[in-house]
Amino acid sequence: MIKNKKFVMVMALLFCLFGLLFISTYLYINDTNKKETRTRISVIVYGSNSDRWTTLKQGIDQATEDFGAEVNFCLMSSETDAKEQTLLLEREIENGSKGIIIAVTDSRNMAETIQEASLKVPVIMVETKADDVDNIIYISADNYSMGLNIGRSVYLNSKKNSKVAVYVKKMQRSSVYERYQGFMDSFKYTENKITGWELAKDDDPAEYLKRMIKEDPVDVIVALDDMSLEEVIDAVQGTATSLEVYGIGSTSKIVHNLDYGVINSIVFQNEFNMGYLSLQEVLSNIHHNGGVPDIEVEFRTVNRETMYLPKNQRLVFPIVQ
Repeated sequence: MIKNKKFVMVMALLFCLFGLLFISTYLYINDTNKKETRTRISVIVYGSNSDRWTTLKQGIDQATEDFGAEVNFCLMSSETDAKEQTLLLEREIENGSKGIIIAVTDSRNMAETIQEASLKVPVIMVETKADDVDNIIYISADNYSMGLNIGRSVYLNSKKNSKVAVYVKKMQRSSVYERYQGFMDSFKYTENKITGWELAKDDDPAEYLKRMIKEDPVDVIVALDDMSLEEVIDAVQGTATSLEVYGIGSTSKIVHNLDYGVINSIVFQNEFNMGYLSLQEVLSNIHHNGGVPDIEVEFRTVNRETMYLPKNQRLVFPIVQ
């Protein structure tokens, strides 16, 4: 009788073990099949600083959860090398990517590459577009208006007739060029003196900015993109001057220095929405062979006093939302 009970217990235990093995195998196979059916999308951005793209990536990650996709996020080793970005784009398509989201590093020199890629897979351009391409969706804020607004912020908040330096670099990008146009137009009918600090290809940004601060004294420095604004922050910190700093961008470093008074005001775009919509649209183009015209996301102008207003806080600090 005891032997029979032991036999029954052993059989029951074996049955349970086989049951668990079957369930775990089923779940593993099912999960693998789900992963295999996810659409592979490649995101290619310029620059090697991942912090620059944190908010965009958060939007893409949220869309990945909502719509299902396998996303490969690709950084470059430089910010301005069109050849490197071309090789990245070609590699991702060859490796099986079904769609491309790209922040173009050089609007003119990447145009042909982008157009050719769009004939193979759906392409969505974000933040910066390629020049003269057809039937490719572009998602961005109005860059001209962003430049116009940072100029107005300088005019309204700095002293009358102040001398303003605009730190000029990366003009090969449509986004920066359009911002520059808007910024310059904002001072068309003012008495401010605007001087351009144009970084040459071989110049070191830190050394160049420190030299210009000494040799060409100004009241205000303006930068038109995230990395340029971070370079200005580094240059003015530790100096004895009372320079005002304005710019376009919203990396964690920029937001921190706005909060601590190093930066007077920033203009920034809703890159979370930009990322979310880019993945939504590339998947829509893949599965439904359709899409929408260019999409414009919102932008905001904030300073130390207004950055914590509820309407601004959710965009300045998307991580905590």
